Formats: sequence, structure tokens, C-alpha cells
Amino acid sequence: MKTRILFFLLLICSVESYASPQSQKKFSAQEIKEDLDYLRNALEASHYDFYALTDKNVLDSMYNRIKSSINDSLTPLQVFRLFQPYIVVSKMSHCYMDYPWNEYFGNYIQQGGTVFPLNLYFNHNKVFIRANFSGNNLIENNDEIISLNNKSVDDVMEDIYKYVPGPTDYYKNSQIEQNTFARLYWFFYGTCDNFQLKIKKRDGREIELVLDAIPGKEFEEKNKAQESLFRPYREFHMINDVAYLHPGGFINANSNFDMVDPNTFDNTEFRHFIDSAFTVFKEAGAKNLIIDLRYNPGGDNSFSDYMIAYFASKPFPDSAKFSVKTSQITKEFWEKYDNPEFQELKEKILSYENGAIFDISFPKVKPHADSLKFNGNVYVIINRYSYSNTAGVAAIIQDGKFGKIIGEETAEIVSSYGATHKFKLSNTHWSVTYPKAFFPRPDGDTSQRGVIPDYEIEDNVFTKKDEVLEFTLELIENKY
Repeated sequence: MKTRILFFLLLICSVESYASPQSQKKFSAQEIKEDLDYLRNALEASHYDFYALTDKNVLDSMYNRIKSSINDSLTPLQVFRLFQPYIVVSKMSHCYMDYPWNEYFGNYIQQGGTVFPLNLYFNHNKVFIRANFSGNNLIENNDEIISLNNKSVDDVMEDIYKYVPGPTDYYKNSQIEQNTFARLYWFFYGTCDNFQLKIKKRDGREIELVLDAIPGKEFEEKNKAQESLFRPYREFHMINDVAYLHPGGFINANSNFDMVDPNTFDNTEFRHFIDSAFTVFKEAGAKNLIIDLRYNPGGDNSFSDYMIAYFASKPFPDSAKFSVKTSQITKEFWEKYDNPEFQELKEKILSYENGAIFDISFPKVKPHADSLKFNGNVYVIINRYSYSNTAGVAAIIQDGKFGKIIGEETAEIVSSYGATHKFKLSNTHWSVTYPKAFFPRPDGDTSQRGVIPDYEIEDNVFTKKDEVLEFTLELIENKY
């Protein structure tokens, strides 16, 4: 099985898990150039294909411009702002420098630093206000932002996108929503005392105003009170005669989510939950099943495969193939990693020459053969926050024709460059994540898109009503 290799849980990470270099230290121009050289060489050697989505000439030209601009010593944050756009232009969601979380949580806001006072939401290439922490009563949720600091919002976002990894603006927007515009603006540009805004009200009126930045601590407290964009809890029940399953994150809910702790990948708790759900559905005589994968951070295939096997009509693969590139940096990780499940992969990584690409084969997952197997109609709800292997679950179901997909296209690309490792830059010690593998979705389509629903329906985030669930229930009632 390929479980842990595919694990890309996209949680907002704590300050402890993302420690960055000391903010007061400066590095010489020579040290920074050495790190830039190491960065390019390491990505060329270890990344599955650093130039797969962006022409090498484009990346080489950018590398040369960055190197020629390094004439003086820089702080770690300045190095981050200089190097991140070079990595981001590769258009890979799993290739990036770690964001400076420790600089932000451990230093900046503790010392009274201020940030942008709004949370943003993106819809149809427009930018809306999702939450207002400024205290200015002229601003309401769902107001549209037209310009910021005398720049059109389109130009502002184009600048922001240069620092946010991912293959599409749609994916980047979902990441900005998850990580918040306020934090990212500071990561990329530093402190701004006030913000000039032009907004469009729902009645079409446009107004201009100036908002003062608010203390970062205040922003974090108010942001914590907002509804989370991740919903990893588990739940099942009947909606009249329709079975409803919210499986939550595909990972051990009783673990501490430590990726090197085997308990994190113990699926006993999840299997018991799924068994209980399908027992209830069987006893209720359910003929229709809704699986809600919205706001799901993803997890491990050994969990999700067990769920799919309850309703799959035939053996299914997790992807069309699984190709891996080995390198010296990758080998250094696997020399220390000891797990019997991955002995074959480890032997190949360590035995092949650096730079070699090879395929790993995995058996198809067989459907459950017991009496609890669900033979009715399956409807799967997704949205842009169906991340990681959650998007993969939707792709398996769609490609295997095991059910209908409803909702919003996933921001996560399902033919993905992933199975990540990290290396550190020698002088500045920034951590860089790179993918060592490529795995197309089960039907072999390699296009860089998310899962496109069979029925595209949007949820209105500004209402209590669940438009997508209601649509799905109507779909079932009308027997489509």
C-alpha cells in the first residue's frame, strides 16, 4: 500500500512545527548567493521534475535576476521574500519554502506587531470581505474589494500570487483563505500601518475608506472565533431515509498527528467508525448514501480505501501509476527510515543511481465482500477545501463510476507531484519542501485540474442554509 507516501495533510501549522531562522541575524551577500545556488541544484537533483510545468528558460532567467540583485546582507525574512517567488513560479503545490510562522507568532505579534484587519473570500475572480475585525461599521460581510492601497485588487492579487505555491490562481485563493490574507500580507511585505480601500456595497455603491491596522494578537483572537475552514470531525446519521456520512480527516483522530509516529496511521478507530456507520445504514434499509467530503484536510489512503471498499463495484487503484525519483537528499531520509511496509520502496530508492526514475506498483483495493456492503446510489459532496487525498477519494469514485460528485471543483490537483521531503539551505537554514513522485488520477488524465463535479453547485458562505446538501437531497428525491 502507498498510504503514508501520499500523505499531505494541509493543516495550519503551529509555531512549534514551523520554526524559522533567527530574525535578528543578517547573512552576507556571498552566503545568500551560496544558498540560492544550493536551492537550484537541490531542486534540479531531487524534485521529480522541477521544470514539468514551467519552462526551464523561465526559471533560469528568474534565477539570474535574483542572483544579480544580491548586493548586500539580508535578514532571514528578506531571503524568504527573495527566494520564494523562484520556487513558486514552478507552479507546484508541494514545492515551497516554509512560511515564517515563528517570525510571525513567536516574534512579530508578541512585540505588538499589527496586521490587515479583514478576512477575505474569493468567488468568480472577485474578492469579498468574509469577516471585519476593524470596528468600522461601514464595512459589511460580502462587500467586494475593488482596490487596496491605490492598486486594483487584481494587481494586488497578482503580486500576492508570486509568493503562494500552487498550479492555479484558484488553488492559491483557497490557500490564502486558509492561511488568511492578513498573515500572508505581512509575510510578503512587512508592516503597513493603514490600508486605503475602495469597496463595492451589495447595492452597487462604491465607497472609499482608510482602515488602521490592528494588533496581530487581536486579529488572532477574533480569527479563532470564526468558523474553521477544516472540519475533521466524524459523523453519520439518517436524513429521513437517506444515509449521511461525514468521515472527517483520513487519519487517527486519537493521535497527536506526528508524521513519524506509527500511531498517527493506526486506522483501527476509523475502521470501527465506518463499520458502525454502514451497520446503521444497512439496518435502516438505506438505498441512497451521501458522503460529505467538504472542508476535509485529507490524510492517508489506508483510511479512505477502507471506506470506498464498502460501496465500490469493482477493485480500484488509488492512481494510474506511482513514479518516484531518487536523489542523494531523498536517500539520506530513507537511510534513516525503517518501516517494513515500505521495504521495497526503500531498497529501490537506495539502490538506483541518483536521478533515476522508477515505478512502484500497488495492488488494486478489493471491495468488501461482507453483508454490510452498500449497493445503493452514492452521492459525494466536495468543495475547494477538499484537500490532499480527499480530492483523490473523489477522483477514485468518479473514475470508477462508483457515485456522482456534487459541489465545487477541488482546488487540490488530483494528478499530482507529491510524496514530499525537505532539505535545509546551508547558511540561512530555511526549509524547502519538494515532491519526489508523480501519480496521475486513476483514469490516467494528467491535466492540472481538480475534481470537476458532475453537478456544479456553490454554497453561499454568508447564509446558514446548506444549499449543496439541499440540492443533493432534491437530486435523490427526483431520482437523478
